[in-house]
Amino acid sequence: MGRFKGWTVLVSVCLLVYLFAVKIGPWLITHIWGMDKIARVIDEQNIDAGAYYYTEIEGAYDGQQYLSQSLQLMAPDQYGLTLPFLLGIALCLLILYFGMKALPR
Repeated sequence: MGRFKGWTVLVSVCLLVYLFAVKIGPWLITHIWGMDKIARVIDEQNIDAGAYYYTEIEGAYDGQQYLSQSLQLMAPDQYGLTLPFLLGIALCLLILYFGMKALPR
């Protein structure tokens, strides 16, 4: 039964990753504020968004500057260390803490 459970978990996780990449991710782009503009610019300028994970690429710095400045211009009062941002970090840390406490030893 353990082997069946392992395969079930593996297939389920792969299915969830696929659903997120194909269905949920594109749906979120239209529902997250500012994300649709970023996605449109990436498409219009034919930017390889995956390449920005590598710091050796000169475009990574330009991309970081572009995103930072566009966020400052679009929502200057919601940029930086705001209360919702700090509360989100605190909530994530609480979830991690209680998750670690719930794990079997």
